[in-house]
Amino acid sequence: MRARALDLATRTASLREIVDVGRDRLPAEILGSVTGVLDRVGERAALSAEHTVVALAGATGAGKSSIFNALVGAEVARTSRQRPTTSVALGVVSESPELRAGSTGLLDWLGVPQRQDHAVDAAHPDGLVLLDLPDHDSVVAEHRVRADHVTQRADLLVWVTNPQKYADGVLHTDYLAPLAGRRGVVVVLNQVDRLSPADAAACLADLARLVRQDGVDATVVATSATTGAGLEELRELISQAVQRRTAMTVRLSAELTSASDAVLAALPQRPDATRETERAHAALTASLEAAAGVPLVVRAVQGSAVRDAVAHTGWPPTRWLQGLRRDPLRSLGLRPSLPSRRRTDVAAEAGSGTAVADDLTRSSLPAASPALRSAVSSAARAYVDSASTQLPPVWGDRVHAEVVDRAQELPDALDLAVTRTSVGAVQPARWWRAVGTLQWLLVAALGAGLLWLAVLAVMTYLQLPALLTPVLGLGSLELPWPTVLAIGGAALGILTATLGRWAASVGARRRARRARARLRRSIDTVAQERLVGHVQAELTALRTIRDAAARVRG
Repeated sequence: MRARALDLATRTASLREIVDVGRDRLPAEILGSVTGVLDRVGERAALSAEHTVVALAGATGAGKSSIFNALVGAEVARTSRQRPTTSVALGVVSESPELRAGSTGLLDWLGVPQRQDHAVDAAHPDGLVLLDLPDHDSVVAEHRVRADHVTQRADLLVWVTNPQKYADGVLHTDYLAPLAGRRGVVVVLNQVDRLSPADAAACLADLARLVRQDGVDATVVATSATTGAGLEELRELISQAVQRRTAMTVRLSAELTSASDAVLAALPQRPDATRETERAHAALTASLEAAAGVPLVVRAVQGSAVRDAVAHTGWPPTRWLQGLRRDPLRSLGLRPSLPSRRRTDVAAEAGSGTAVADDLTRSSLPAASPALRSAVSSAARAYVDSASTQLPPVWGDRVHAEVVDRAQELPDALDLAVTRTSVGAVQPARWWRAVGTLQWLLVAALGAGLLWLAVLAVMTYLQLPALLTPVLGLGSLELPWPTVLAIGGAALGILTATLGRWAASVGARRRARRARARLRRSIDTVAQERLVGHVQAELTALRTIRDAAARVRG
């Protein structure tokens, strides 16, 4: 019993999780049904577990009250073929004195105002609460409501019919079929004394067939309140349910299972489209990168990195020409005016409320074209369509509409993400300084050579005695050192600048890759906050509901 109670508590907690997570997600009728089950199970589990509620239900004239009186052994319920016969539920309780408080609360919860006590004996075991309900087809609506209230909460439901009404469509459609999946149901074919034994057996078999068609797992019994036929079998079924003390647990367990089945039936049984979703996510990221101008920014980073490197390593006589070229990053508003400040510092100041220049908080990237905006919307729809294949239609349509609305806000958010991503703060590489120093040494050599040659030319022009000029012997070739310094300084400077530009291009491509990775992370963050995270939260909620429903089923 203890293990079963713990299992029931765990399943009830899982059903409560379905209600909490499924709110505004599951269909209203499913959520309402599950909430009703949760309320009934929670309320019944909190009441006496030592009592078993056995309710006799049926239509007018079926002999329900007669069966009730026969089971009690006294005329306590009024019998009649006129409507209505029973206006409120009547309860007969067999219990030991220590259980009295439990039955009082139980009857109040069931809404049973009339109570009679019965001695505990073999036919009335300790803890039996036997109820005679109002007619379910009563002409008074209030009577029907009272009967339905107790029917949903009874631990063992005994439905009484007769040979005239057992095949009635209303009985099976409105009353028995809704009991499908419920445990603890007995269907009684009363008044069989009016039939021959062969006809009674045929009616009983036909009733059992109809009950099976209704999907109800019920025991079918033939009785006669007049002759007492079948009453002993019915008493034994009731006595066994009370003595086992499991009727309540079995009924509540069946209600939980039925509720979980309803939830699972509302969730499409579709396989996870992981690969398709990943491809849709990649397509969404690509469209967001295009809309954010990432290719343009990456090219600007590469061009700006080459420009900065050439400004440090280019041939000094022509290096000033780099200053005439516009900085690609600064043209896009992605590089601070003060090179010493990092964009992350500027963004931090913007977040703290410090006034900053507008060109540091808003880029000069061209606005996304209508075609790019359309591509983003299409990619967003494709992603949500792929990711939400397991969502019920209404749920999926709501998520789809929300994602499409969010996609319209993306361009501004993407521009801000690009602006706040540090791509413009390029720190000089160590080799830049080394090459720059070498270039100035080569310029100095060129200058010294040219000055030397100029002095020699002036002295020759003035026909002054020639100075002794050292030469550099290269085999049979001898070159004066002034010429070597002039030509060598220029040639090596140009060669060094060419190699430096090649090395700068390699480094610029590496910087561009790093910038692209940082930009992609920033864009992924925007996508996660505005789109992907929302869809993933819904899919997580779906998995939570599905897993909880599986736990409820035990």
